Amino acid sequence: MFVLLALLSKSVFANDLLARALEGDVKDSLGSGSMFWKVFILVDIILATAMAVKSKNPMVFVGVTAVAFIPAFLLKTFVF
Repeated sequence: MFVLLALLSKSVFANDLLARALEGDVKDSLGSGSMFWKVFILVDIILATAMAVKSKNPMVFVGVTAVAFIPAFLLKTFVF
């Protein structure tokens, strides 16, 4: 009986590792200094440049960049 009680009390006072593992997970993934935004902006600039070269119109670069940067700016400002 004592052994069973000792085993049960040990599990009651155990540390919850999952609770600390998930702290700041969303902010680390999508926050202002995350890798997601760096890759997103880099891909946006590459695609905007390719579309501007293909169409021979520099305003395409401005439009594609604005379409990506305005929502990104709003997300980073108001969400994170």
